[in-house]
Amino acid sequence: MSDRRRGPLIAGTWLIGLGVVFLARQAMDLSWTEVWPLFVILVGVASLVSTILGRRPGAPVLWSFTWPIVWIVVGVLLLLSTTGQLGTGPGELIEQGWPWLLVALGVWFLIGAVVPGGSKPQEQLVVPLRAAAQASVRIKFGAGTLTTGIAALGALVDGDFRGGVVHRELGAGSVELEQDTSWGMPWLNQESTWNVGLTGELPLDLRLEGGASRTRLDLRETKLRRLEIKTGASETTVILPRAAGATEVRADAGAASLTFLVPTGVAARIRTRMGLGSIQVDESRFPRISDGYQSTDYATAENRVDLDIQGGVGSVRIRGED
Repeated sequence: MSDRRRGPLIAGTWLIGLGVVFLARQAMDLSWTEVWPLFVILVGVASLVSTILGRRPGAPVLWSFTWPIVWIVVGVLLLLSTTGQLGTGPGELIEQGWPWLLVALGVWFLIGAVVPGGSKPQEQLVVPLRAAAQASVRIKFGAGTLTTGIAALGALVDGDFRGGVVHRELGAGSVELEQDTSWGMPWLNQESTWNVGLTGELPLDLRLEGGASRTRLDLRETKLRRLEIKTGASETTVILPRAAGATEVRADAGAASLTFLVPTGVAARIRTRMGLGSIQVDESRFPRISDGYQSTDYATAENRVDLDIQGGVGSVRIRGED
């Protein structure tokens, strides 16, 4: 379904749902302390409608409808509790009921793992540059293997996406790529492998939000202006651009391994802040200074990169490109 029709349908669902909540409160003469779980049910119903409208043909129903159904069931139980139908208050219900909810979700996932579902897609995607003067790409990749390279001429992004991809064009030269979880959760039962091409024709801003993934960003031939990385328990390798002028890199990592490869001829200024972990910097290329590390020719270099890295538990390595 097109976004033009999907948006009004979802908005209509919310408006009707809010109206029903207020009408139900008036008709049943309930206080807000009793009726508030209806809003939880409304979230579930709206999510269910959104899932139905956005569901792809052949996608397994079990995975698609898991979380909307959870919201609705929790809301119904809370409503029965606040109106006295269960004979226990919401606090006690939550305290006693959450282990059963975990058990039910576990059983649901087990069923989804053994019941045949839809075929897992391998998609090809090309998003053209059109008349863009600059490029902005945001990648949300929770789990799996992600590799980037250079896109074909005339393309903002292109590539192969095993496990499925949802892409949103946010304006001229701006796109968001996200894993398609309607086919199953990639960290549970589905292989997810992306090979993504990024434009080398325009100045590029790239944002990566990762989870339990293995990532290799080959950005050598791009005109990267800014790179933002937010990642969890992952292994990430970044090959920085050879001739992009000034490039700014900001990385925020959890329990992650980060490796940055700086091409020959590119100067770097490096600042790192790690909680628990190791930091290895090639000091023959990037001598230590008072607040980090810096190439001797950083101030005058035509091509240079400014790296600011912070994290919790993990390792950071910065060295020259192999």
